[in-house]
Amino acid sequence: MVNILIADDHQLLIDGIKSTLADVEDIHVVAEANNGYQVLEKLGSGIRVDIILMDINMPKLDGLNCTKMVHKDFPHIRIIALSQFNERRFVKQMVKNGASGYVLKDVGKEELVHAIRAVFNGGNYYFDQDSFRSINAELKEEDTSSLFPKLSGREREILKLIGEEMSSQDIADKLLLSLHTVENHRANLISKAGVKNTAGLIRWAVENDLIK
Repeated sequence: MVNILIADDHQLLIDGIKSTLADVEDIHVVAEANNGYQVLEKLGSGIRVDIILMDINMPKLDGLNCTKMVHKDFPHIRIIALSQFNERRFVKQMVKNGASGYVLKDVGKEELVHAIRAVFNGGNYYFDQDSFRSINAELKEEDTSSLFPKLSGREREILKLIGEEMSSQDIADKLLLSLHTVENHRANLISKAGVKNTAGLIRWAVENDLIK
């Protein structure tokens, strides 16, 4: 029996997956969560979970960082990213953080069940296997001991000022840079962090002890 925890901030999607898997005899949904902190709370309660279907974009603690924490504290639990983002950077970050699979939210029942069984049996499953092989090769060449993307000195400087709630124009004036240059750095930081906006960037930076 494969025990599943579904983590997603949309209850309708959770209910849909539970309904989809209801008649699959060897897969049982034992818990659900609406954010990363709830995932950690459920796991801390001692409930037996084999696989987490992990949404990437959740409030409070997103799936990217939650995956990293689960992989560190509960290494026996396997994680399949459940995402609407068909983007290489998200796949790469989830692989780097310890996910064993990545499927899109419009996945069909047959493929979802196949992914769960493959990961449960010690394998990997990605909706784009060619992309996964390429990403895996890239990660092997990188310093995988790092818990977050490498930032340049200028990026760290700008990130600190963003954390101080300075606008791009204020940062440009302080560092004697053009507004365009600062905006490019901000966009690069958001991309490296694997988040959607500045608020997500600040949350990611705090969680990784890059800013106070």
